[in-house]
Amino acid sequence: MARYTRDGECLWSAPIALGAVSFPGVVEMGVRTGWEIQPRRPWVPEEIGVDRWEPLLVSADRVAATFTDARGGIGRTFFLNLDSGETVSATSPAPTGRKAIAGPGQFLIGSQGYGAFTTGRFGRDGAETARWASHGAMLVDRNGPVSGPELENHLPSRSRFRRLAPDNTLVDGPALTGYYTSHPAMDCEGTTVFWRDGKLLAVDTDLAGHELFAMDDSRAVIGRALLLSAGNVAISLDNEVLVFRTPLGPLAEGPWTCGEGNLQGNPLLS
Repeated sequence: MARYTRDGECLWSAPIALGAVSFPGVVEMGVRTGWEIQPRRPWVPEEIGVDRWEPLLVSADRVAATFTDARGGIGRTFFLNLDSGETVSATSPAPTGRKAIAGPGQFLIGSQGYGAFTTGRFGRDGAETARWASHGAMLVDRNGPVSGPELENHLPSRSRFRRLAPDNTLVDGPALTGYYTSHPAMDCEGTTVFWRDGKLLAVDTDLAGHELFAMDDSRAVIGRALLLSAGNVAISLDNEVLVFRTPLGPLAEGPWTCGEGNLQGNPLLS
């Protein structure tokens, strides 16, 4: 990890050591196990890369950087001091998943695969402060609640739109059919909009679902739902961009480093 000024001057450079990784759900079979399926012993990855989903998040004076065993999908998120590059803490090895900024210096770290389906909240000191039995594209609204569409690798779908309650429980929103889901966006009133299973869906702050548009279309989509001006919503679908006029309000504001409330969602007011 390295941080540079606008002029290209390196402020700090910090080595990241993923080390040996393991996870209870990873198994192996071979000569060593007598050709029986057994939990795989800790291993040193042959190839390490940045994570696929939200590999780098910056909030207040903290950085969350995720590196993954490219072949096994097991990774760790490292929390660094933005000013010095010092590693504050790191998560235990686990299947990586979706992530988001949860507050100043705070992050949501998801885990999915090999039996894992969870989201943890980590504070400024890098310690886990909450954990939920859900994983998805989560958004944080202006008042703090966390919610979003679940992204479970299972058909038929068992996913729902969920709210992650402060006491580590889940509050059920509408059930979600299908599988592929766009990155959601949230308007200033806390309504979330996203595309799933041929439908443009909105879920309001009362967790009531609204079908804004539907068509017979099974194309896979893991694009973005962009909430534009005047309630217009743009969706990328295969080789097309669809634009819908909706009653949604302006995009929720947030201190996302790329500006514009974070194009992939996660609007948050500090």
